[in-house]
Amino acid sequence: MSTMSQAMAAYGTARRAQTPLKIVVDLYDLALTSVSRAKAARMTETFEAEFEAMSKASLILSELEKCLNTEDPRAQSMSKTLRQFYKRTITQLHAAKQARVGDEAIGTYTSVHSQIMTMREAWAEIAGAPSLVARSAAE
Repeated sequence: MSTMSQAMAAYGTARRAQTPLKIVVDLYDLALTSVSRAKAARMTETFEAEFEAMSKASLILSELEKCLNTEDPRAQSMSKTLRQFYKRTITQLHAAKQARVGDEAIGTYTSVHSQIMTMREAWAEIAGAPSLVARSAAE
């Protein structure tokens, strides 16, 4: 087995050892990165890269939405709220890509990034994962 194969096998083992909550946090991190890349691509007018990054962020949110528990009555309220969040956020991503004015798209990407960051931080707190937001010494 090559060194690269060993490294990939070790990475796979480590990923499978993570809790589902930490995996959700990782998915939000990937979505945040994709939104940042889409915004950067729009700023440099590399529209194909923007489309790819926006599509990846949309796919991540869509797949998270598919994982919601809609059967358990105890989870229905939370599932409904999360479903609305995912659908609204995906709609905003597509609107940013379709915006004719660059400033409008950049503002929308910034807003989407902020919304996903808020959700990511909530899940990170639940999962016991580190925050991405700097906290003041007074907190």
